[in-house]
Amino acid sequence: VEDRVAIEAGCRVGDSARAIAQKINRHHSVVAREITRNGWKIVDEDGTEQLRYNAHNAAVSTAGRMVRPKLRKLDESPTLRGVVVDCLARRWSPGRISAWLEHAFSDDESMRISHEAIYSALYIQGKGSLRAELEEVMKTKDVLIRGGSTRKRRARNAGVLTGRPWIKGAEITHRSPEADDRAIPGHWEGDLVIGKGGKSALITLVERTSRYTLLGHLPDEHSSHTVVATLQDMVKDLNTEQLKTITWDQGAEMAVTAQVQINDGCQVFFCEPHSPWQRPTNENTNGEIRRRFYKKGTDFATVTPEHVAWVQNELNETPRQILGGATPREILNELFKRGASTA
Repeated sequence: VEDRVAIEAGCRVGDSARAIAQKINRHHSVVAREITRNGWKIVDEDGTEQLRYNAHNAAVSTAGRMVRPKLRKLDESPTLRGVVVDCLARRWSPGRISAWLEHAFSDDESMRISHEAIYSALYIQGKGSLRAELEEVMKTKDVLIRGGSTRKRRARNAGVLTGRPWIKGAEITHRSPEADDRAIPGHWEGDLVIGKGGKSALITLVERTSRYTLLGHLPDEHSSHTVVATLQDMVKDLNTEQLKTITWDQGAEMAVTAQVQINDGCQVFFCEPHSPWQRPTNENTNGEIRRRFYKKGTDFATVTPEHVAWVQNELNETPRQILGGATPREILNELFKRGASTA
């Protein structure tokens, strides 16, 4: 109270925030914020502006802002709440939802919410909570994307080539530095997601810049001839600018690439042994596929091609925080459109 009275007296005689702060032994930024929150300006007859501040009114106003509990933003806005529930039902993480809302509703401040506010609403139990509403939509409690926080130890023989003749001359060290820079699109990373019993599989191919994903369905087997033929079909609509390189692990499913080309102008490179971090975008995508769609042990022989196509579309319509809330499809279309106009 004494500080507010001193601020009122200082404003009345025209003292600056710094001068008032020295008198009450406070930092000048604290005083400046207090005046900004609770003060106002008046214009004299000669046109000069003067600050006005009332200690009593400031105390009442501050007390009002501190009233608890406050209504949560998701409870205030049914529209925002509905959008958040729909996004959670699609297994988007709160962080992605927050980034996408800022991207999709850039002109509407009412459609913004932090990821922490979504997490907070999810973990409030009881009737009417966000989690209860979401469970009605999904009929499951497994709504958040979670991943491990530890790193696996790297093998001592990492970087040592084994007896795989198709890799010779196609090591990742020979890949152009352009592929390391995500500013230039057209460089992809690929791998297999193996199904139950090691028979069926899913091909995952991810573009490094946009995170756009292509999926190939292998319900019966994943021999090298089958994998390469499926890859050729997956990328048949991509031109040489859109498909420059593919980086794969050292699996034998790509052995045929020593004799068969995936696409005109496309070079295939292979990571070092036991080095999945050399395909980080693809590894993250495979982990997301496991968490959101196909749990470990899924038999892809029982999965329909239509469902695989739906999963591919969901991945490419999922906003990414690293893309500023945009979706991979949006970024890829923009990149290829820009490249076409430049050409």
